[in-house]
Amino acid sequence: MSRILPLTGATRSDLPACCVDCVFWQHPRDVCDSRAKHRWMGGVERSFGPWGRVVNDGADLRGMIQYGPAPAFPRARVLPAGPPARGGALITCAYLEGVDRVGTFERLLLEALADLKARGLPSADAFALRYSDDVSLAERFSAHQTLFDRSYLQRFGFQPVRADGQVSLMRLDLGGLEPGRVPGALSRLASRVRAPLPAVRPEPV
Repeated sequence: MSRILPLTGATRSDLPACCVDCVFWQHPRDVCDSRAKHRWMGGVERSFGPWGRVVNDGADLRGMIQYGPAPAFPRARVLPAGPPARGGALITCAYLEGVDRVGTFERLLLEALADLKARGLPSADAFALRYSDDVSLAERFSAHQTLFDRSYLQRFGFQPVRADGQVSLMRLDLGGLEPGRVPGALSRLASRVRAPLPAVRPEPV
């Protein structure tokens, strides 16, 4: 039976080795630094709490998603199409395993949005890539997700804020998810997302 847990220093050991000490988002230049990751985790957990979600199927990891207040991720300030809104949240990355990576990502993203809304964040940002028509769904949902599929995020209601080449900063207004009715709103989002994916066409920004 699968279960979803908060991503904290305590559950960090469930992550694949490539994620454990990764500071790509937490540092403007470095990519992997164990001490920097520990310092970052301590500060974020004190001020914000859990910084993502992990889904396990028994003893096997199925996926994780990382997010938090946008200022906690300095790399986002220098990425193309950035920076994200300082007062909102940023969904930075995901790691997916198993045969149903799209389904795992959907579940993790819905969990993230519900959690961020419950914490009172006004919006959620994410960086996305506009894929060409010939890129398969499997390629769009590879194990490592740092730039998400733009067309998929739009199905959740994310809208482009700005673009730089193929990279877009996408934003979802969490104010539209009414307090106390978040599960229902997210269920409607999920129903819309599960509809067959249309052919992806380049979209002007």
